Amino acid sequence: MNIAAKTEADRKALSFAMALSLTIGLLMFVMKVGAYLLTGSAAILSDAAESVVHVAAVIFAAYSLKLSYKPADESHLYGHAKISFFSAGFEGAMIILAALYIIYESVHKWLIGLSLENLGFGVVLTAAAVAINGALGAYLLWLGRRKNSIILQANGKHVLTDCWTSLAVLVGLGLVLVTGWLPFDPICGIIMACNILLSGTGLIRSSFAGLMD
Repeated sequence: MNIAAKTEADRKALSFAMALSLTIGLLMFVMKVGAYLLTGSAAILSDAAESVVHVAAVIFAAYSLKLSYKPADESHLYGHAKISFFSAGFEGAMIILAALYIIYESVHKWLIGLSLENLGFGVVLTAAAVAINGALGAYLLWLGRRKNSIILQANGKHVLTDCWTSLAVLVGLGLVLVTGWLPFDPICGIIMACNILLSGTGLIRSSFAGLMD
């Protein structure tokens, strides 16, 4: 296989992975909104909010991936590859915004009074989200490293962030079911927000380092 054909094959693989990420991201959002409406859980609401950010970031990442394929021109003498660093930085910023919103919502719901229903069904939907996002995130990271695509790697990290977020929700709901103590729900929401803050700042650092060579 010649280099041109291999490059075209790589592009098709990366584009397919990005389309898969967007499709599953939309599915996860619908599932999490449904789980929130059934349970009223602050942690699940926070998880759904993170999914909104994820879908927006994937759309930007897909555009960035397409733009990175454009050849050099008069205004971009070295090509458009550096858009990948902007994409990674954008995803990092979106993750940080999601984390701050999660903290706000968790504290707000705790202060106004907690009320949870249908937790068993919420646990099932959240567990499904953990399994699906875990598999997708691992695939995106593997393919991104194999094809040397920082855009896909950043997207994979974001998907895994979504997975860890859902896992924290699952732990919180499980503790509520076992102990009956409702504050476990917002507490787990705040803890997972702090964790994804670290992930977001890491992506922004990588983006800054790449842009500054």
